[in-house]
Amino acid sequence: MDAPQRQIPAERQVVYYAGMALIAIGLLLFLSTFVTFLANFGNFDGHEARMQSGALRAFGGIVLTWIGGFMRNLGAKGLAGSGILLDPEQGRRDVEPWSRMGGGMVQDALSEVDLVQRIGDRRDPPEPEVKVRCQACRALNDETDRFCGQCGAAI
Repeated sequence: MDAPQRQIPAERQVVYYAGMALIAIGLLLFLSTFVTFLANFGNFDGHEARMQSGALRAFGGIVLTWIGGFMRNLGAKGLAGSGILLDPEQGRRDVEPWSRMGGGMVQDALSEVDLVQRIGDRRDPPEPEVKVRCQACRALNDETDRFCGQCGAAI
């Protein structure tokens, strides 16, 4: 009854986690600029060199964060899912694990709503029964019957 578990390819996982690492390194570089500024507040010895170094770290951190975000998106959604390749069928296959996860999260949230539980608890109405009328006695019989249950005539 359950659909088979679909896995994200290992290559995409590596790209995703490498992107996360680049984001972390980029943020550390960017934030280190502020730490250096606070540590040297009021000290103007070598001010120009520190400003160049801080600017390079801040700019480099922002670029690494941007590249990491791009890699993370690429790893999560694949080439077609992230819009780099224009192939709708491949795009659906690339984002299928995330779509399945999103649907599962919605299902989990809905399962906690009382009204949804009460609606789900109702029994489905039974399938309608198809009856066939006997030509001899006009009695109703199941559609799979070959002979009338009332008079025994062939249906």
